[in-house]
Amino acid sequence: MMTPTQNLDQLRFGSLAALVARAWRKTIDQRLVQYELTEATWLPLVYLSRLDKPVRQKDLAAMLSLDSSSVVRVLNNLEKLGFVERTAEQHDRRAKATCITPQGKEIIAHLESISQDLENEIRASLDANDLKIARQVLQSLYLILSDMNHLSDEV
Repeated sequence: MMTPTQNLDQLRFGSLAALVARAWRKTIDQRLVQYELTEATWLPLVYLSRLDKPVRQKDLAAMLSLDSSSVVRVLNNLEKLGFVERTAEQHDRRAKATCITPQGKEIIAHLESISQDLENEIRASLDANDLKIARQVLQSLYLILSDMNHLSDEV
């Protein structure tokens, strides 16, 4: 991890983007420590909260670009915390359908609030026009990269 004294101008663009993303996630993780959540656990909750029906574990793993065994461990922890619920599917008892619980939805509401607060803090430190340009550039980059990698269905 870079220290503030290192020259950010010397980083390649991709490295700088990754550094910003890591710093964002680390800040969110620090603010969620009271809920015993890290990115590994809150990200699946975010995905589940955006779905209108339960999803198979293997499909959630694909959405998160993780292997199924990693997702099972995360879901075990989230289930112990009462944030998700897994049930056997009707047509295939071996397959588990996962959905977010009301308690999980409460945590997502806190996460969204914490994320919005962080964004507001950052906005207060940035010029409004710079922020607008940054958003436009990030959106354009995402569209270019997702087109290259056929990722547009993952948002």
